[in-house]
Amino acid sequence: MADPAVFLRIGPKGEIVLPENALHALGASAGEQLKLRVDSRHKVLHLERHVDDPWSEALKDKRAPGFEDLLDDQKQRDAEAKRTFEQKLKEKGPAPKPEDRPDHWR
Repeated sequence: MADPAVFLRIGPKGEIVLPENALHALGASAGEQLKLRVDSRHKVLHLERHVDDPWSEALKDKRAPGFEDLLDDQKQRDAEAKRTFEQKLKEKGPAPKPEDRPDHWR
């Protein structure tokens, strides 16, 4: 379900103040840049968060995994791949077809 509509007042210089919940939904805070696209055909404004430096942005993100976390994830994926590979080796493959036998084509 969509959030309820919020009515904004346009200031004397054309500025609008976004409510805190809108800023939170965009992942933005005071002082950051937002990208505004205007769809005049449908009378809609589209706001996106604008990131100048994605590397510094990633450093700020507390959810970003550390190097050790990435290594642990890779080890888990490698172990899972090895288990799957060994399991496939133990499984009996399909029966050979007559054309797979070397003497079939003589």
